[in-house]
Amino acid sequence: MSIQAIETVVVHPLVLLSVVDHYNRIDKVSSQKRVVGILLGSRRKGVLDVSNSFAVPFDEDDRDPDVYFLDHDYLESMYAMFKKVNAKEKIVGWYHTGPKLHPNDIKINEIIRSIAVTVSW
Repeated sequence: MSIQAIETVVVHPLVLLSVVDHYNRIDKVSSQKRVVGILLGSRRKGVLDVSNSFAVPFDEDDRDPDVYFLDHDYLESMYAMFKKVNAKEKIVGWYHTGPKLHPNDIKINEIIRSIAVTVSW
């Protein structure tokens, strides 16, 4: 069975507002330069529909790019709760704010992929 390529990505306004709110909340209480979160949604007939998101506790060391904290337990717990509310929403990606990609982004991507491994398209 072949998977149809994604031709269109639809990001709901709630997702955009949640990401901005996440950044603004962290910016007021911390010197953290970026935030990380999970994108939830579905994929059907070439359309990736990003309908929800949630923030994940995250921090990193400015001096050493290999030192970071991503709360796996929180991520897994929140995803389990979201699945109970809407089983159709799967992890479709993740976001981070900031002006550039970081070396640890590949590691973060692998962590999130391992949690979302049960997602079947």
